[in-house]
Amino acid sequence: MKKFVIIGIILLLASSCVKHPNIILKISEEEAAAIPYEMGQTVKFLNQDGDTLTFQVLRDQTYPYNGEQYYNAIFGGDVYHPSCYYCYARTVVLNREEGGKLGFTILPKKEFYFYYLINGSNFELNCHLSPNSSYQINSTNYEQVHHEILCSQDSDETLYDWYYSEELGLLYFKKGNFSLTRIP
Repeated sequence: MKKFVIIGIILLLASSCVKHPNIILKISEEEAAAIPYEMGQTVKFLNQDGDTLTFQVLRDQTYPYNGEQYYNAIFGGDVYHPSCYYCYARTVVLNREEGGKLGFTILPKKEFYFYYLINGSNFELNCHLSPNSSYQINSTNYEQVHHEILCSQDSDETLYDWYYSEELGLLYFKKGNFSLTRIP
């Protein structure tokens, strides 16, 4: 019996020497700048009905990243230091007084998350930012734009269409009957 207790203590001591994961990747200033919004900034969009929707930046945080922390950063919970993470992230949330939010999160190597919650509808897009094309959106020309589009394989229906500029932020987003177009 003593043998098992001694072996148990040795195993316990050995396991306590295991290092917990540290933050491996820091977020660079260039990567953090891929989200151009600043605290207090107001951004306006036209929706599919031609109504102007006004959003204001009410949250801008850089924090150790994991799934729970991402959720807290988007929805307003406390962001604390989790026990399991591999990098830092920056999340910027734009809120609308009438309800709704747009969330933008950047991780190292320009891994990017876009989230919206408006009128009970939500959507999340994950991509690698690689702006390199020019596009015209509502008669305005934009340079260095990242574009993501997904079409149904069955019907060629556009499931979502998304344009983003590291200089200006969200330029255009469409999912189903819902759309947002940035007002320059």
